[in-house]
Amino acid sequence: MTLLDPSTSALMLGLEFRPVPRIGLEIDYGFKFTPLQLFYWNQSKANIRYQKFKLEGRYYIPRSERQQWYVAAEAFYVPQSYDLKSGTYERGDERRAYDQAHIERNVRGAALKAGMMRRLGQRFWLDMALGLGVRQREVRYQTLNDRTANPIFDAPNQNFLAATPDPGNKTRLAPAGAFRIGYTLLK
Repeated sequence: MTLLDPSTSALMLGLEFRPVPRIGLEIDYGFKFTPLQLFYWNQSKANIRYQKFKLEGRYYIPRSERQQWYVAAEAFYVPQSYDLKSGTYERGDERRAYDQAHIERNVRGAALKAGMMRRLGQRFWLDMALGLGVRQREVRYQTLNDRTANPIFDAPNQNFLAATPDPGNKTRLAPAGAFRIGYTLLK
């Protein structure tokens, strides 16, 4: 759930359009929303800015008027930037330290999901889905006073929730899921 994401908690708003009854096209936008971010107090990131974009195509397998199953393909993009006062990172086989850094972290990916929508009353829907995808994370640092880290004074950050990934690109498999409440605007 994107509301409980420990690093980029967001409130997602979206619209789905069905050009034909079995095909759905959805676009979602998420903006920074930290009141429910469980570990926000433990973050050392200043001037944090991010947003979330998602496109999804669905093929519906109608079961009844109250319940519909679907398969979906989604693509997403999450640009994020923030500042850190000091810290360390790995560059190749070397640990580097800095006094200040501006971090730009972009995550993009795609996933395949299977899901179910169930009617809750006249216009509300419960939407649940699970799947698997791939995500690529790109991290860039702009540092002040970048130097070789001293093993005594420049220890690596031990807080895994506040840690900033090392610079570079990393691609990995990732689970995909959704738990949403929807509302039918037009019938």
